[in-house]
Amino acid sequence: MEKKEFPQNQVDLYQQIKWNGWGDTRKFLHQVKPEGFVALTTPSVSAQPLPSLKGFIKKELSLPTDDPNKPFELEETPSLRIEDIKIHAPKQYPEFVKELKAFFSADQLKDDKLARITHTFGKSIRDLIRVRIGLIKYAPDLIVLPHSHEEVEKLVQLAQKWNVVIIPMGGGSNIVGAIEPVSDDRFTVSIDMRRMNKVLWVDRKEMTACIQVGVMGPHLEEQLNKQGVSLGHDPDSFEFSTLGGWLATCSSGHQSDKYGDIEDMAVSFRTVTPTGTLELRNGARAGAGINYKHIILGSEGTLGIITEAVMKVHAVPQAAEYYGFLFPSFNHAVAALQQIRSSEIIPTMIRIYDPEETALSFASKPSKGPIAEFMSAAVKKYLHYVRSFDFKSVCLSIIGFEGPKKVVDFHRNSVFDILSKNGAFGLGSAPGKTWAEKRYDLPYIRDFLLDHNMWVDVAETTVSYTNLVPLWKEAKQAFQQHFRSQGIPSWICAHISHTYSNGVCLYFIFASKQNSDKDMKQYIEAKGLMTDIILKYGGALSHHHAVGYEHVPWMTRYVSKGWIQVYRKLKETFDPKDICNPRKLIPTIKEENNQEPYLFNVINIKNPKL
Repeated sequence: MEKKEFPQNQVDLYQQIKWNGWGDTRKFLHQVKPEGFVALTTPSVSAQPLPSLKGFIKKELSLPTDDPNKPFELEETPSLRIEDIKIHAPKQYPEFVKELKAFFSADQLKDDKLARITHTFGKSIRDLIRVRIGLIKYAPDLIVLPHSHEEVEKLVQLAQKWNVVIIPMGGGSNIVGAIEPVSDDRFTVSIDMRRMNKVLWVDRKEMTACIQVGVMGPHLEEQLNKQGVSLGHDPDSFEFSTLGGWLATCSSGHQSDKYGDIEDMAVSFRTVTPTGTLELRNGARAGAGINYKHIILGSEGTLGIITEAVMKVHAVPQAAEYYGFLFPSFNHAVAALQQIRSSEIIPTMIRIYDPEETALSFASKPSKGPIAEFMSAAVKKYLHYVRSFDFKSVCLSIIGFEGPKKVVDFHRNSVFDILSKNGAFGLGSAPGKTWAEKRYDLPYIRDFLLDHNMWVDVAETTVSYTNLVPLWKEAKQAFQQHFRSQGIPSWICAHISHTYSNGVCLYFIFASKQNSDKDMKQYIEAKGLMTDIILKYGGALSHHHAVGYEHVPWMTRYVSKGWIQVYRKLKETFDPKDICNPRKLIPTIKEENNQEPYLFNVINIKNPKL
């Protein structure tokens, strides 16, 4: 097999993304001193003020006992420098590495400090706190960057021969521990798929494309758009996640209302397992037995490694229009949503923010200048005095339409009629434009809070329309009561991010102050509390974040022991030595029988205050 050299003038993507936070190293929130306001710096804009954000943080994460007259200062808790982090030396396995070097170039094999740190964790709060204080227990011993399906096959064959653990990594944006090594018993390889980033072909008659799964979202759309097509999969992690990651975690994108979730887009794919390569035929549909693609979809690298996928694509839309609306309350917005979804008119996207997240959205926007601010104030007066809106209860909604212009016009007019009958006030296209520009920015706020002695995490689920509002109310109330009763400030919000005819994805964001006396107990309690309430109301254990080890304690309760046993048999068949991403997705027999603790409960840290 011919070795393929990586162009020397290119830099691997893991070297361009923050090792201790989210996203582009050139994009971050920070305080501007001596003024003290919070600003956003990007590759194109320096220190753009976010004038309301600091006041919002003070209001929402202060206790009643705090002195309101005392100047509010954000406590700085910076990350360690990577130079100051100590990491154990990689284990040596000369027999395995010697065979590996016969098929891979030197530039495809990495074991330096930066490479190993950036392939240890995802981007959950538990991950980021640990890496920021330098608590790295199990780092991979080697990172391999394959270029082709054939190279992945060879790598997996060698791993099987030498009993080496292999963990595939896409963009590294996972927040449930799905890419983390959890043991030091065996030599561990992280397989960075991001050099496998090409669209191999596009078929305009069948509207399909064959794609290497290491391609990142923006690069994928760039290649497809050149041929007049689009995948239309746009998750929050779009800029820093890969097609393979989307498939391995059953991902969903902002535009799923129109284009479907990743399982609806996937036609077939090639998967390399320790006992051989699995392939599926292409085609519109098949009724020949079970749908085999669903054995691999969502398997999180525990059965093998997806290398190439044939995906459905659609023509680049002629028109794309996104609008903002304000509803008097969350109940008004949900009623409108149900009416839209029960009709045959379905927008590309419907997002509904509850009052607390609506307030965050307004607090984190840049100033638009005196004229725009005046107009905003005038609208607020109109809504309050004429429409009787209570601004403690209003909910922002962003609704989008894509497709041929005539189709967009028809759907937009039909949906607008439903919205007006449910009390919605149209804000025009400006909020839609702002959402499109800022939709990937929320994790940068989380990094800023970590820099200032606070933490943020999330919980998301799919829930029926019947249980939507009861779940929303109880989860928020229980979270706030749990922390306030301990004298710990807390804040929680939620939004509806994806909609279906029989339910929605409800997405919670919650925050608190770091507490060094409780280690990770605050996070573990919050996550456990939210997950228990979600299951109480019949919600999915996850809509799109996957399982990793974070959701494993609830898997038996969620899918039943029978299905867990079916999965174990699949695992034994495809991966008899358990080299593929061990201890993820389902509980071990010992965990299930209470003979060993779940990783969720024991992966902890001491003194997380930075």
